Amino acid sequence: MNSKLRNALWYAALAIAGVVIGALLLTMVGPGRVLYKDPPRRGTTDIVDAVYLISPTRDTLTIGSRQADIVPRKAVLADNLAVTLTRTPAGGGMGKSTWAVAAEETSPTPVLLNGAVPAAGATLKSGDVLTVGGLKMTFDGGRRGLLGAVDWWEAGKVSHLFASPQVIAEAFPILLAAYPISLVAVFLSFILAIPGGLALAFMKMAKSRWFRFPATAYVDFVRGTPIFLQILLVFFGLPLMPPWQALVSAFPQINDAGLLGVSNSMWLRVLVVLAFNSAAYMAEIFRAGIQSINKGQMEAARSLGMSTAAAMAFIIIPQTVRRILPTMMSEFILLFKDTSLFAAVGLPEIVMRAREVASTRLNVSGYLLAAVFYLVITIPLGRFVQQLENRLAASEGGGAATFHKSTEDNLENAAKIKQGLAAPTADRV
Repeated sequence: MNSKLRNALWYAALAIAGVVIGALLLTMVGPGRVLYKDPPRRGTTDIVDAVYLISPTRDTLTIGSRQADIVPRKAVLADNLAVTLTRTPAGGGMGKSTWAVAAEETSPTPVLLNGAVPAAGATLKSGDVLTVGGLKMTFDGGRRGLLGAVDWWEAGKVSHLFASPQVIAEAFPILLAAYPISLVAVFLSFILAIPGGLALAFMKMAKSRWFRFPATAYVDFVRGTPIFLQILLVFFGLPLMPPWQALVSAFPQINDAGLLGVSNSMWLRVLVVLAFNSAAYMAEIFRAGIQSINKGQMEAARSLGMSTAAAMAFIIIPQTVRRILPTMMSEFILLFKDTSLFAAVGLPEIVMRAREVASTRLNVSGYLLAAVFYLVITIPLGRFVQQLENRLAASEGGGAATFHKSTEDNLENAAKIKQGLAAPTADRV
């Protein structure tokens, strides 16, 4: 089949599927809801709108002070249950059943339906008002359209637990405020790690063992131990050392709040861990890059009268940086992800704030939002690294780019290369 025809059929199928899904989303009715007023979860004195979504698989709904599905804290209730709502018929599902009210006289004030005592087996309609313990609660039969689709998503146990739009909306400003802390930590530490890694690389390549052995031992220790262990050693061991205590005594400002509200002491320890850890990996990257340059270039530079330092600075290092740039960007991505480990020691970065949201709402949707914040950086940088590797491979004679849009593009590219190689032969003939 022609590739253009195949692509046209594929786009047509996607368009049809989009129209069908859009029509379903715009016409569907969401699950029933119970609307009421309640104090916010954090316990302030304000009053907020509370919403309880009735699961389509639930046939009984209880309202009361304890061991109930809905616990309205603004209501005055004396016992466990005040109202029981029952789906009739049981298992009828959305649009095929109604809800009947069974009032339990266990509250100091009577249960009312639209201002009157409900009759036995009274059914609820959308917009009816239940008064429970002096608190008015509105029954809603379900919203339509996209809002109804959101309610369906919220009503699902798995979808609500891992990707609740409500929890994500609440967590977004909290995580957004913590995002710069992670970015500043990785940028500053990476800038410090570059000269440290280059110095370690020169020490490992030095002829004197007094330089080689300490650098090798340091690199082996850092690369051979988990970074989380290094975080614990620095955060809980460094403050106990006399030099650190003397430094704090001489400069008390270290314990003051610094950049982005984080204490200077915290920033200093974060940079120590990340920069010293990344420097060990950067040392191996620089060493491998320098040794990949042909030794003849150094000899040619020396024969022209350049010193070893000048040849290294103007001839070897620029070529090395060009070759190791993709690997350096990959190290930056890994270092950025490692900032999440500082949540264990109190750095208010993305993961720590997401954990606070999860513990407050008993919902892990905040972790999913935190993952999105990381992907905003890692995915574009990953694609950039791939392009750098492709360009480096092409410029070094290692082949063309490894990524193409389709098989036809690959074949077309190969045909162009073949024609380019065949053209000089035809001219010679």
